[in-house]
Amino acid sequence: MNEKISEIIKHFKFSGNLIKIEENNQGNINKTYVLTYDDNKEIKKYLLQKINSNVFTEPYLVMKNIELVTNHIKKKLKEENDTIHKTLNIIKTTDNKNLYTFINSDGEKEYYRAFDFIENCISYDSLNESGDSSKLAYEAGKSFGFFQKLLNDFPINLLGETIKDFHNTKKRFNDLLLSIENKITNRAYDHADIIIDLISKIKECSLIVDSLGKSIPVRVTHNDTKLNNILMDKETCVGVAIIDLDTVMPGSSLFDLGDGIRSACSNSFEDETDKNKIFLNLDLTKSYLKGFLEETYDSLTQDEITYLGLSIKILTYELVLRFLTDYINGDTYFKIKYPEHNRDRFLNQYYLLQDIETKLDEINDYIEETINDLKN
Repeated sequence: MNEKISEIIKHFKFSGNLIKIEENNQGNINKTYVLTYDDNKEIKKYLLQKINSNVFTEPYLVMKNIELVTNHIKKKLKEENDTIHKTLNIIKTTDNKNLYTFINSDGEKEYYRAFDFIENCISYDSLNESGDSSKLAYEAGKSFGFFQKLLNDFPINLLGETIKDFHNTKKRFNDLLLSIENKITNRAYDHADIIIDLISKIKECSLIVDSLGKSIPVRVTHNDTKLNNILMDKETCVGVAIIDLDTVMPGSSLFDLGDGIRSACSNSFEDETDKNKIFLNLDLTKSYLKGFLEETYDSLTQDEITYLGLSIKILTYELVLRFLTDYINGDTYFKIKYPEHNRDRFLNQYYLLQDIETKLDEINDYIEETINDLKN
């Protein structure tokens, strides 16, 4: 493999002499390598990634979006003399492109890209990995809020849709109904009560999609706001850069907030089976919201503010639909570790959804109080 990678990296504008190639196995989608170079006795690191073209069927569109967004962020940081925050820096190919196409032994195209390695940073998979989970939640919300703030004036018409209908709740709901109708498995029959409950929620959970481009503005959104997509300073825990920009495309800021809180502030991972451990941590949710709102409150519309709390419910509902649909379809999309893995995932998110519903009033009250404090 290193022989192949050694050939590929010849086509990028890396500086110095190659010392080491290491595979990084943290990502779930793309294959990543860390390259170490000696450039006149200065050690430099780069990331080389093979794009998963099964997931991202238009790699050039993905890279166009990333280049446009990161150039905009660099410009804004420079204007504000911001030396704390960074963004991904694309290393161009020797023919000055942002992607290198490699033809493998089977005659298939493989797409590779490269970035500067951002040093002295750490990413977390869980808020509990830090000594101060509340501070980490605050910094996570602030980081994604700052990302939105930097891109608030970006001309949205320049971005393409890298994964169609990614956060289209109504489309996800229709996919569930189709999976039940197709009867690839009989698994739907075991969860009829839950499916009936999900059907009863679709009208409310379609509010963001129905309002997008109307009372809710279309903005640049990350669309995959997991905690580990934030690089944080190793010493201060301040968010330095948002990474994994493959799903950056037009959408709603509510998608980013809702999914960020759903994934970071839940007490358990998505396949926890002990119902007593599955709930939304309200204190961490408030810390996350405080950080996010400090960066965004003055640019959000009234409807965006109104739906902030509801977005947590909607994005959790969406993931219930996705896991359940895949389970009924025979586990064709999400990787599973055991036969009932997707069942456990959708039940986990369903229990989380139920808990969120009991806490929405308190979350909405906190949002209102926080925005009033920030305005005064």
